[in-house]
Amino acid sequence: MLKGNRGDWSEPYALFKLISDGKLYIGGENFQKIDDTFYPILKVIRNEKDRDISFIKKDDTVYISDGKLELTIPFTEFQKHTIICLNKIKDSIKKSTKGPFEIPEIENFLNSFSLKTLKAKAKLKNDITVQIEDPKTYISPTLGFSVKSQLGSPSTLVNASDPTNFTYTITGQRLTLSQITLINEERIFSKKIKLMNQFGAQLKFERVEHPIFASNLQTIDYNFDKILAEVVLLFYENETRGANTVANFIQKVTEKNSIGYNLEVNGNIYQMIMRKFLTDYALGMRAAEVWKREYQATGGYLIVRNDGELLCYHFYFTKNFEDYLYNNTKLDTPDDRLEYGKIYIENNIQKIKLNLQIRFRK
Repeated sequence: MLKGNRGDWSEPYALFKLISDGKLYIGGENFQKIDDTFYPILKVIRNEKDRDISFIKKDDTVYISDGKLELTIPFTEFQKHTIICLNKIKDSIKKSTKGPFEIPEIENFLNSFSLKTLKAKAKLKNDITVQIEDPKTYISPTLGFSVKSQLGSPSTLVNASDPTNFTYTITGQRLTLSQITLINEERIFSKKIKLMNQFGAQLKFERVEHPIFASNLQTIDYNFDKILAEVVLLFYENETRGANTVANFIQKVTEKNSIGYNLEVNGNIYQMIMRKFLTDYALGMRAAEVWKREYQATGGYLIVRNDGELLCYHFYFTKNFEDYLYNNTKLDTPDDRLEYGKIYIENNIQKIKLNLQIRFRK
């Protein structure tokens, strides 16, 4: 039997919903559905491990093909199973179901067209590919999407790892061994930094730990490692959980303007740089892989809203996509298994590493 969490089951739901709607709706600010802005769907493609399965609706029938298998299923079956899938996911929320669960009705329907997994091919960023008709340009672009579900737990944009460590030197007063022990034993990061300050010490950014990630950040802007290091430090100093948004930290960085940009000419320069980073990371950048701006097939996200509505934020619609990323991301505390947050000594210099993780807001 297929088992998955709410995010996993949201992938077949998104597939059914796209076919049932026959339209790709563009998402606006605060996940608002723009009713009069949509694109007719010509084809939906699910990327399986060993093949691609295409779905084309004609009249009351959905034609399904993977190059070998060809069959037809009544359109009403997709409509019916769209409702079943959403209701089952919502039931798991009402019952506070933890961990993976089964939906036998949906599994049986997936098996009817030989779809054996909930999640798409792991190596691809796109879970679902959609070909749309654009009446303005008279072209039919094929767009790849990753499914992000508000019905499940918020997913990460920048995953925490050793390469996303930022190294800071401890300046000012040199800390004693007892002070270092006290700071290292403190689990709340804002209190760690307060203790350092009370002891007369400050943090100064030294470097991005991983050379490839450092190089990738320079493709965004030559000074972006310094900007992002400032954002990271603001996060760990912050005591207000609800203020951990990317937009909030960039506002503070702009007010300080430590890089010295001419804000009278362009007051949004820090925001523009951060938007570029979020977009590139969403489209394929990785901390430990050299980024050559070779965008993967994916170009955006399909958001499954809490009410089951499906909205598109895609690089094809540049401003909407950037707005979504910038306004709906926050910094988060990574798993403590990573080597960060402890003062150590290197070449007789006291240092500490802080780790970057960016997560989507619910």
